[in-house]
Amino acid sequence: MKEWDQALDDRLLRKNEAAEKLACSSRTVDRLVDAGQLTRVKVLGGVRFRLSQVYSIINGGICD
Repeated sequence: MKEWDQALDDRLLRKNEAAEKLACSSRTVDRLVDAGQLTRVKVLGGVRFRLSQVYSIINGGICD
């Protein structure tokens, strides 16, 4: 994978952006976090999600 592509996959999304990519509700994003399939990244007072993990879920995988 090219360095540029990898940087795009490591982009951080807000919860509503992650939900939009997953075609689900923001509550479902919370459930994915509770199930350990998606990791929260805290940035100051906010919560973000890695695009690479969202793509992994879309492709049928479970994030580590």
